[in-house]
Amino acid sequence: MISGGGYLGKTETACAAAAAFEDVWRDLHRQLLPPPVEGTRDLFVPVAYCRTPVRATPKGLCTAVLDYFGAPHPKTLNGMIRAVRDSLRDHRTTALLLDDITRLRLHREDDQDTLDLIRELMDLNVTLVLVGVDIPSSGLIRGGYPDPRTGQLIIPPVRSGKSFNPTAATQTERRFDLVDLDPFDYDTTEGMTAFLDHLAGIEDRLRLFRSWAGMLTDGEMPEYLYDRTRGIVGLLKRLIEDGCADAIESGAEQLTPEQLATIPIRLGNLADRDPDAGEVPEIPKDVSPPQTPKKPSRGRNKAFDDQGTPPAADA
Repeated sequence: MISGGGYLGKTETACAAAAAFEDVWRDLHRQLLPPPVEGTRDLFVPVAYCRTPVRATPKGLCTAVLDYFGAPHPKTLNGMIRAVRDSLRDHRTTALLLDDITRLRLHREDDQDTLDLIRELMDLNVTLVLVGVDIPSSGLIRGGYPDPRTGQLIIPPVRSGKSFNPTAATQTERRFDLVDLDPFDYDTTEGMTAFLDHLAGIEDRLRLFRSWAGMLTDGEMPEYLYDRTRGIVGLLKRLIEDGCADAIESGAEQLTPEQLATIPIRLGNLADRDPDAGEVPEIPKDVSPPQTPKKPSRGRNKAFDDQGTPPAADA
């Protein structure tokens, strides 16, 4: 399980790791030359990815998995489950990524049935990677407890609600590794170093004509960027992208705190995100750019000023 707040890069991190795994696995299978399977769109799919529907049902989850493989949809639920099993087996899928898993609400019977289906998929020769926002607080691992020997979470089966899976109540305990992704931390030396390294990586890839070394990492800029985004990678990406677009259009060709202060953080199209599941983060407001203190002006020397003709009494 990969957990964290919204816009923290959980999906990108999981997909990048899965892509690296797929490259290694494909290189290995090119040597083995697995035989083709009639009726499949692609012979070998080591990694499959799909998103949990906003209103989750077993049929909806099966549809998402079958759409990824381009497989037909049987009319009955049992037929769809069988088609999912066949697709995973025929394509030799080793890892199945289920994103937005915290859209499941266990107070609804359909969602409990969907979770039972996910548990049933564990019986296949496939590793499940569940990605969601704040999984420990979502109720998906309620009753779970850490194993003192391994540190893994032990998850007991769901024992309430009706399910198409009659063995759900008798399943053995399931174990998960919980990976928690947090925003960048600006309160410790390690956190500040990691944030500056991330800014340096972004700065190396910017192609603004008037940029300079340290444009994002020197002076007040790192602290300002952290205050604007609270260390959330997705918000930082949006702000810098919009800032670069504005710098190109205006001809400034550089990023400054004063210029970024005029740009609101827009999250783009939120139609495919569920705010109730925590997928939309809160955007910090009322963040002013750092004020550069003005140097005190030096007084003018008046020693040689003409004071005029003194009065006669003083002459």
